[in-house]
Amino acid sequence: MSNYSIIWKHFDKTSPIGLRLKAKKDFSLPYFVDGPDKELFENQKPVDLHAIHLIRGLLVGYFDKPPKVDTTFAQQVTKTILEEHQEMFGAKTLEDFILDLSHHLRDSNGQEASLQALMAGTEILPNSSKIKYDCSLDLLNCLDDNVIEERAAGIQKLHQLLAEIKNTELHPDLLGDLEVMKEEARGMV
Repeated sequence: MSNYSIIWKHFDKTSPIGLRLKAKKDFSLPYFVDGPDKELFENQKPVDLHAIHLIRGLLVGYFDKPPKVDTTFAQQVTKTILEEHQEMFGAKTLEDFILDLSHHLRDSNGQEASLQALMAGTEILPNSSKIKYDCSLDLLNCLDDNVIEERAAGIQKLHQLLAEIKNTELHPDLLGDLEVMKEEARGMV
C-alpha cells in the first residue's frame, strides 16, 4: 500500500484559479497528500491543501487516469504552475525545481513516487539530460526491485532514456555511473 494518495480536486472554470489559468471549462487538479494529511483524507476529514500539495501532485499524478476525471488540462498547465512556484521554493531553474522535488519525494515516499515525478519531468523538459539521468536511476532500481508492472515497457523506456542522455550535460562524476547503468540495462530481459 502506498504511503501517499493523489486527490483530484474539481474546480469551476470561473474560480480564481480557473480564471488565472484561463480555463475554458471546469477542470480538476491533482494534490499529493501523505502522512497526517493522507490519514485525514482517508478518514473523510478536511485536508488543508497548499501549493506544495499541488506541485507534488502535478508531478506524481501527471500520468494518472482516475475514473471520470479529465486530466488533460492538468497536464497542459503543469509547466506553468511549476514555473510560477519555482522561485518561491528557491529553485534557480525549472530543471532544478523538478530534481529537488523528486529528491524530496524519494527521501519521503520512496523511489516509485520519485520515478513518477521524474517521468513527468521528462515530458515537461524533454531535453534535460539531468532529469533523464535521475529518472533512469530510479527506473533501473524499480525494475531491479520488481515494482514495475509492465517490465518489458519499463526496460524499453530505460533504454530510450539512457540513449537520449547527453554526456556533456552531466557532471563528470556521473559519467562512470551512467556507463554502469547502460551496461546493466543491456543485460536486462
